[in-house]
Amino acid sequence: MSLQSLSIGVSGLRSHQTRLDTVSNNIANSSTTAFKRQRAAFSEELGQAILGVGRTAGGSTINPSKVGRGVSVASIDRNFSQGSLNDTGIKTDLALNGDGFFVASPKSGAASDQRRLTRAGNFTFNQNGELVTANGLNVQGWEVGEDGTTNTGELKNIRFDPNAQSAAKATTEAEVGGNLSADATDGDTSEISSVVYDEQGKSHNVVIEFEKTGTEDEWDFTVKDPQSGGGPNNNGVFNGGSDVASGSIKFNDDGSVDTISGDTYDKGGETKGASLGWVPDAVEGSSPSSGKSLEINLRGITQFSGSTTSKFQGQNGNSSGELSGVQFTPEGKLQLNYTNGVQEEEYQLAIGDVNNPNGLEQQGENFFTTTGASGDLQLGRAGRDLQTSVVSGALESSNVDLAKEFSDLIKAQRSYQASSQIITTADEVLNQTVQLKR
Repeated sequence: MSLQSLSIGVSGLRSHQTRLDTVSNNIANSSTTAFKRQRAAFSEELGQAILGVGRTAGGSTINPSKVGRGVSVASIDRNFSQGSLNDTGIKTDLALNGDGFFVASPKSGAASDQRRLTRAGNFTFNQNGELVTANGLNVQGWEVGEDGTTNTGELKNIRFDPNAQSAAKATTEAEVGGNLSADATDGDTSEISSVVYDEQGKSHNVVIEFEKTGTEDEWDFTVKDPQSGGGPNNNGVFNGGSDVASGSIKFNDDGSVDTISGDTYDKGGETKGASLGWVPDAVEGSSPSSGKSLEINLRGITQFSGSTTSKFQGQNGNSSGELSGVQFTPEGKLQLNYTNGVQEEEYQLAIGDVNNPNGLEQQGENFFTTTGASGDLQLGRAGRDLQTSVVSGALESSNVDLAKEFSDLIKAQRSYQASSQIITTADEVLNQTVQLKR
């Protein structure tokens, strides 16, 4: 029995040493970005049978009795609970608020070609414009099309062109909204203007004058080209001279537009507003049939009592622009910002997840890889496929609670001392047994 006690004591020393190592590792990584604390789980080793299940002569049962043979470490589990997010002000620092992992390319020269998973988002852009981890692995995701749709398929390295430029775009659509006062009288006018752009990104003004007619609920409109006949360069950019389009707007009793007539265009079976033809010198191939005209939608105007507040609400053209900065949206899309106000989305971060995070294999440097126990890697998009958001300019801190770790450290130390005392006691018993002969 005393020899078995020695073995039990040794198993306790080994197990509690592992617990001490685990707790010490948690404390050492309390400031490591996105570190997840670990826990050593123990299990009792199979005991030696003393009495088996049976019955006495009187028919009563005998409980089975076994003497334990010590303790062993059953598993080292990792707590993947969310760590707090700390603002850094660095746009390439990314944190995940929710489940999942960033996906990085396989490590060069590693035995496994599996993609690396990490919660540590202290990323940077290298000299080639590629988003990389702290140790140089490429962060991966999907390309985003011009229409803003993510092309989910083969993963690609997140990158952008540091010398990217935004091309000029001719204005082909403009929106007018606001109110034309129902209190206006015959001959009252209101004038609004907007900047529009030709194919080279040169800006031009377009002016619309509204005049109240003698007919109830009706206004005339005239679209003017200030560049024609007295403008800054005395060269018009729209066909038709200084007054390039005109017509009238009839309103319903509820203040909404009823009909629009004159130099107009139709879309979806409805007359929308005024149509202007760019001159060929400004926009190549300009003609109503080529789709290179400027269509001004007047359907957003109302007529209510009160002030006249009509105005241009937007247009789809722009000048050329230089890259002014990059940022990541909460959906994990890489957005390029240009000096002309244009924003383009290039890539979207892929967020990986598994059914059993504790089955992931730790690779060091804040990386994990999948195993048979974790389940296959599932890829998704933040805010759509996963209830997770990407926070730019922040990093996830460790979820280690130092107060609890120091408490566990004391417990592990006392348990280690108690196990060592078992060995001391077993040694004394053996010594007494040896002394029996004397």
